[in-house]
Amino acid sequence: MGFVLLEKEGWPGMVQLSFIEREETSLSPADAARMLLEDTLEERDIPFPREAVKVEERGDMAVATIDYLHKDKETPSHWRIWFLVDGTRALLAAYVSNPENDTPSLAEVTGIVADIEFIPLTNA
Repeated sequence: MGFVLLEKEGWPGMVQLSFIEREETSLSPADAARMLLEDTLEERDIPFPREAVKVEERGDMAVATIDYLHKDKETPSHWRIWFLVDGTRALLAAYVSNPENDTPSLAEVTGIVADIEFIPLTNA
């Protein structure tokens, strides 16, 4: 559906927010969040241990999260990826930075993502 990039002066990285309308809505938000996160990593051929994916249920929505370190030949990067999912929508949030510069920006980004909520759908 689209995406937004967030940058802040002093951050060593950036946050990408990608908005997704769920086509498959029969899965619970927790199962869908895990599936979307795992499928995204697999599509990009990123090896990851499945036990590293953490899923948190928040009422009518769920959040799946993973951290991984990409060890490029020259520049390593730390990725934290979240999938926030409710009954019909999903939001991918990804933060990428040099792992040497994660503090304190990663905590700030994590707080921003933790505050994201879906506005309940209303039938007008």
